[in-house]
Amino acid sequence: MPVNTALALERPAPALARDRNFRRLLACAVASMLGDQFTLVAFPLLIMVVSPDPMALGWAFAALALPRALFLLTGGSLVDRFGARSIWMFGCYASALALSGLAWAVYHGHASLPVIYGGAALLGLFSALTLPAGSALVPGIVNARDLERANGVFLALRQVTIALGPVAAGSVIASAFLPAGARSAANGALDGYVIAFALDAFTFALAAFGLRALPVRRAPGPEAGVITTTAEGLRYFFQDRRLRTYLTYMAAMTLLMSGPVQVALPLLTHERFTPEATALGWLFGAQGAGTLLGMLMFTARPKLRMVNLGITLLVVDAAIAVLLMPLGWIDALWQGVALLFAIGVCGGFVQVMAFTWLQRSLPPRLLGRGMSLFMLVFFGLAPVSAAIAGWVLQFVSLQAVFLATGALLLAAVLISYFGSGLRRLSDV
Repeated sequence: MPVNTALALERPAPALARDRNFRRLLACAVASMLGDQFTLVAFPLLIMVVSPDPMALGWAFAALALPRALFLLTGGSLVDRFGARSIWMFGCYASALALSGLAWAVYHGHASLPVIYGGAALLGLFSALTLPAGSALVPGIVNARDLERANGVFLALRQVTIALGPVAAGSVIASAFLPAGARSAANGALDGYVIAFALDAFTFALAAFGLRALPVRRAPGPEAGVITTTAEGLRYFFQDRRLRTYLTYMAAMTLLMSGPVQVALPLLTHERFTPEATALGWLFGAQGAGTLLGMLMFTARPKLRMVNLGITLLVVDAAIAVLLMPLGWIDALWQGVALLFAIGVCGGFVQVMAFTWLQRSLPPRLLGRGMSLFMLVFFGLAPVSAAIAGWVLQFVSLQAVFLATGALLLAAVLISYFGSGLRRLSDV
């Protein structure tokens, strides 16, 4: 049955603003996302308090990232087998326990590097469950015709929490104190970290508790083992030409763009502007604000396309490539702010569109596995891109890196237009 016909035959669903289930999911997700910002700020600062060695910070982030990358596909298989709500609740409760243990260790003066590494590894492992489960929850709750708007609202609110959460977290960490009791003054100086981890644990538990009775549509789960179902998901993904082309294109965009932005932009700020911390904050803030605006634009006009979805994606990515090229030549902060704001608007618009297309394209029984593979591309290739950018910057100038990045992105867009079926990609 054609998609439009199927949508027409569905029972009319309430608008998102009046949908109680969507509002409950939104409240739980926002609580969890806001709590995450406390840990994201407290975690590196605590490590630098415990050890001045820069490698300690690198090992901690490796401990967080490696289990997530290794078990994302397994997490997606578990989502398809046991349901997104069950896996998300389990991951949230488990994360709350891990964070509570970390808060207890810091409060009692046991926050050694091995303890922090262990806590990071557990949080990375549990995020391999909550990430694919969270992406599969929205299609199971909202009406299919409202999926674009729902995703736009969620991703826009994530940008808001990314902007506001660190400010609140920094204030808490800097000024919070707990009753001293029998603890030493050194332990008391870490009270802000205790409260930050405890707040994140509380928001995880609150989010899981809030979803305990939420009705979520789901397809019958596979009966085979995790390894078999994971292999089935990979096989389906790579046998479908549209999905294979789409994933390859997204991987190329991530590999080419994320590293230069993560590595070259801080170096550019260090060379050109003072105070550099303030300048870097303005640049990243401009990109974040642009991303938020782009997501809100998509939410307001979810069906806006240039010919079709594929052409829209290619045109917007070409615009991002052109905007990246002059970044190496900026000599005033406002120029970088303007360029990165425009890049953020373009990226925010296509991010929601691309995310929604993938959710619609996957069969419900494979949604968890498909979204976990999509996330693995981003989480796995972004560090690789950063490492490549750092290595290249040892030999070439910042101007050359930004110019080459834009040129390579344009080349990828042109190759995808003429050499693949991406330009014929349409909404499903």
